Amino acid sequence: MSLNAHPDPHAAAKRQILVGLSRALAALSDRMRSQQDAAVKITLLAVRAERIAERSWELSHAGGEEFRRHGQDLIRDIRTFASDVANAAKRAGDEALLGREVALAIAAHSQDIAVLAEEIDILPDAAAVRARLRPLSETLAVLPERLKANAATVRSVNALSTVASGLAERSGVLAGGGLAASQEAVALSRDLRRFAEEATAISLEMTRGAAMAVKAIDDLAEKTVGLSLGQPVSDKPMSADAKLAALVRDAPRIDEVWVKAAAKRDPTRIPGSTVWGAAAGGKK
Repeated sequence: MSLNAHPDPHAAAKRQILVGLSRALAALSDRMRSQQDAAVKITLLAVRAERIAERSWELSHAGGEEFRRHGQDLIRDIRTFASDVANAAKRAGDEALLGREVALAIAAHSQDIAVLAEEIDILPDAAAVRARLRPLSETLAVLPERLKANAATVRSVNALSTVASGLAERSGVLAGGGLAASQEAVALSRDLRRFAEEATAISLEMTRGAAMAVKAIDDLAEKTVGLSLGQPVSDKPMSADAKLAALVRDAPRIDEVWVKAAAKRDPTRIPGSTVWGAAAGGKK
């Protein structure tokens, strides 16, 4: 049923609740895309590790002045690499939500939106719509904390930094030249390739989970954006341009309070996840 099927003095207020929900879903989608970006950085570091490993192997076959010259370059590059790994691992650990669990949690509310689409015109006012959406809103509020990556995943990400730091320390042996330096060059090549394998496995898992979550979130966001525009819920995906235009056009009303302005920012909370509020002067 269309939100505008009959004259309804509460239609605009109902619609605004759905606009707020769409924004909260968009924020969560951005959060999961940030995880994808963090995973991509780890993948790029795996590629760098492979390239440095190749150079280290080639260095092991060099000698004399050539070894010393290229060895210094390699030491510098491995240490820079270790620093970049530490930064990327920290970000990945901070961003690593359990993507599959996020996807399942969001998908569980898809039917709620479908039912709301059929009944929204007979609901008396915005308060009734907020009541229907409360379970989804509560899910959005707790997801970042409840679905933080498990300890094993965080340890795996942090281990990348530890391994890279160890490689940087060992690279100093290359400065001395000789048999020991040549042997260390071979060992560094081997361990850099192992690093690349482990980093690739971690980044793939993060990327797959995030992709599942983004799809589930965006699918639900398409339905809520369409419903906020008075359109029936459809299985046909809304274009990205259409979603963006709808969200930009339908900014929250001044008297609709979504997030407490004076509240301290909680980094684990999705911005705009509270989709119920009161009219001006009312109690939240």
